[in-house]
Amino acid sequence: MSAELPSFIQKYKNIVESKKSVLCVGLDPALPNQRNNYVMPTLDRISFMKEIIEEVSSFTSIIKMNRQYLIGLNLEQIQGLNDLIHKQGMLSIIDHKLGDIGSSNDSAIFWFRKEGFDAFTHSPFAGNIKEATLAAHERDLGIIVLTLMSNPEAIIQKTAHIGSSPLYLFIAQQCLANNVDGCVVGATGNVEFQNLSKLKATLGHDILVLVPGVGAQGGNAEEILKMFGKRTMVNVGRSIIYSPNPKQEAEKFCKMFNKYIND
Repeated sequence: MSAELPSFIQKYKNIVESKKSVLCVGLDPALPNQRNNYVMPTLDRISFMKEIIEEVSSFTSIIKMNRQYLIGLNLEQIQGLNDLIHKQGMLSIIDHKLGDIGSSNDSAIFWFRKEGFDAFTHSPFAGNIKEATLAAHERDLGIIVLTLMSNPEAIIQKTAHIGSSPLYLFIAQQCLANNVDGCVVGATGNVEFQNLSKLKATLGHDILVLVPGVGAQGGNAEEILKMFGKRTMVNVGRSIIYSPNPKQEAEKFCKMFNKYIND
């Protein structure tokens, strides 16, 4: 990675030092009639999300919004959420899993910036990590690439190979070579200690790691926190945002994660 850190990495490092937290809160607001459990007590997604943002802000460095749960909201509403996130001293990721040809990616990146996000998640399926990273950095956005995901079906990322490298390590190599800001690495059981060790050896010293799977998915971030320390963004969604006391839950996770950080 270049000597000059991408701005998103440096911003995140600064906030972690200030907040003393590597907690990322995932905002996935489901309507009461959308599914059987983990749903909002209201139909008002905006008010629900704003309340969560304010309640968790003391113990949280970054908010991740899942695009699938924002469908139906307009530009002004999303901008308002990001304004509040920034006023509370946090950064904002849009979990979009962007993965298209260059011109389509560039259009999405343009709108991510308009919406007020600081970074986005990217699917490397199209093979254009370099192009997407250049487009992201031109608009002062961080890019976080899906590398080894938390869902059990992501076993293909370990078993498929490109040349002699398993797919997840090939993606990690591409991330390092092209100055991405972060990689998505799950904390669930399908991500084993040996996978984490290989990723740490591959990713260099600056790339961040966004860690889904903790909380309702049953994952454990202890090993990944011990390896990557303050470079982690440990995402917890449903266990916090649907709890009776989101602030208390955010504090609990923040303190628990800090116990595992060695640096």
